[in-house]
Amino acid sequence: MSRRTPGPTRAALTKAARRPLVLAAVTWMVLVVAASCLASVLAPYDPLAQDLSAAAQGPSGAHLLGTDELGRDLLSRLLHGGGTLLAAALLPITVACVLGVVFGLLAGYLSGLPDLLITFVTNILFSVPALVVILAVAIVSGNSLWALTLTLGVLLSGGLVRLVRAGTQATRDLLYVDAARIASLPRRRILARHILPSVLATLIVEAFLLYGGAFLFLTSLSFLGIGYSPESPSWGQMINDATRHLQDAPWMMVPSGLAVVCTLLALNFIGSTLVDALPRAQRGSLLAPRGTRRGRNRSGRDEALVRDSAGAVEAAPADVPEDSTVVLRTRGLTVSFPAQGAPEGDLVTVVDAVDLTVRRGEIVALVGESGCGKTMTALALLRLTPPPCRITAGSVVLDGRDLVGMDEQKLERLRGSRIGYISQEPMAALDPCLTVGALLSEPLRLHRGLSKADARVRAAELLRLVGIHEPAAVLRHRPHELSGGMAQRVCIALALAGEPDLLIADEPTTALDVTVQAEILDLLRSLRDRLGMAVVLVTHDLGVVADLCDRAVVMYAGQIVERGAVEQVLTSPAHPYTRALRAASPEHAVPGTPLVTVPGTVPSPGEWPAGCRFADRCPYATEACVPRTPPLLDQPDERQVRCVRVAQLPLPERAHQ
Repeated sequence: MSRRTPGPTRAALTKAARRPLVLAAVTWMVLVVAASCLASVLAPYDPLAQDLSAAAQGPSGAHLLGTDELGRDLLSRLLHGGGTLLAAALLPITVACVLGVVFGLLAGYLSGLPDLLITFVTNILFSVPALVVILAVAIVSGNSLWALTLTLGVLLSGGLVRLVRAGTQATRDLLYVDAARIASLPRRRILARHILPSVLATLIVEAFLLYGGAFLFLTSLSFLGIGYSPESPSWGQMINDATRHLQDAPWMMVPSGLAVVCTLLALNFIGSTLVDALPRAQRGSLLAPRGTRRGRNRSGRDEALVRDSAGAVEAAPADVPEDSTVVLRTRGLTVSFPAQGAPEGDLVTVVDAVDLTVRRGEIVALVGESGCGKTMTALALLRLTPPPCRITAGSVVLDGRDLVGMDEQKLERLRGSRIGYISQEPMAALDPCLTVGALLSEPLRLHRGLSKADARVRAAELLRLVGIHEPAAVLRHRPHELSGGMAQRVCIALALAGEPDLLIADEPTTALDVTVQAEILDLLRSLRDRLGMAVVLVTHDLGVVADLCDRAVVMYAGQIVERGAVEQVLTSPAHPYTRALRAASPEHAVPGTPLVTVPGTVPSPGEWPAGCRFADRCPYATEACVPRTPPLLDQPDERQVRCVRVAQLPLPERAHQ
């Protein structure tokens, strides 16, 4: 039976809630809200009842918190006075959130004239003095609390408009938004389903922080007698009354003053907790299902989803490899995401039951067309699958430790130290605000405990290691001042800062010219030879595989279809897909004839056919290929092939004639 495992947001909040200050803050807010809701039951007296014979008394058996200058019970007034402020503060936050989301999405998505107009109005909201506007509205509206809170909500909306606008602008040009436009989805659906979730977590945090500010502002107004009737008790009014008796009855300030201070501190602590937790929740985690769900996987696999995008999967413990040369081993690694528009728990598989073994000093290539699951497999090895994708089954064992079931805090210590990553976009992987020296020094100080000076020296050594001959000058540069090849070398140095046992390189030469590509490949080879690292290389270039790698793993539609030694796989490919890839390689082009291509396209996840997934594109497919998914079959030459007809296929050389 599966054990319920919390998602990343819930796990972060649960962990933060165990901190004493946060626990005390939450407890206080629960007590305040409960006391305000039950004030008519808990209050020992009518909050307006006067008893001049007991005026300005301290705590006693009859009045636990004492009385004010008119003999009114302070405890009763305290219980009745907080609820009005807390409830009234919700209205401006609601107004601010609605305006911020609507106009922020429109400004960020449409740009042009709408963006200019909305930005102009937002700047005006920031420029006007809020208190002056509130006072003017109080005079015009006859001191109406509704009018004051609505006005405050409009004034607060400017910050949320800017926040949502910035998040929308950062999201609108991403590939999945372009795909939604190409699919002719309505604009409102694109905004609500594809863009809003990316800013939702930050919006929640900002709204909660604004709530504390709105509560303080309304308390100040009640202190001034604005928006609240003198006949209705409020904490601000109680503080105002107490200020007139600081000399003769100082105790009157204590109950209301402590209530306001403790409530503001509690709201700030809870807001700080949300700042730490919610922005770390990846996109979609607030909307995706959490916990243990039993769902039908669209690839035909029925499996229990027991983790969120950064949580852990409840899987059978992986066997710890006895072979000390094995650095990484995966068993049944499966990555899925919730099916859009389908019943809750319905999953679409992206990577399907991948088994992978990587030994020390070995370079293993993941090969295949775009959309075959190579990059997703590489990210799953780091447990960094982009949301809403998540590992739903299997294990990733690094030196005997299963990363899938590992606590996030322990996993963070492994990333960058035991396992490094090189992306295909060096400029996107380097923070433009920091110098190269700062970028390299940070992981060195974090993972190796070096001093600032020692980290600087080690950073220069790393730059020399990756072939940069003037490290002192490069350390002072920012990423935008470097060429593409130089930036990629810095990325490699950054990945090596923690002296990892395993390096994952996701098409590290794609964005570089041919000459620089050759230099980067030579660098990876020399690093493997000098440092004994294992490397997982994601690529679609068979020439790179032949030149650099020891073993090749060919992937198609989320599955491994062939794996073995590079020489075997490339010189005598056994699977029809591997043969098609080799035939389409430019090195096999014949002058004067069109370049051979693989007919058809890789099916999208969720549209994978039953049986062999390559059957629709395979010239050797028969009815025997359709009924069920073929297993990986062991071959006499120590490779594995996922093809039921591999023994009947013609020789590879004949197939390419």
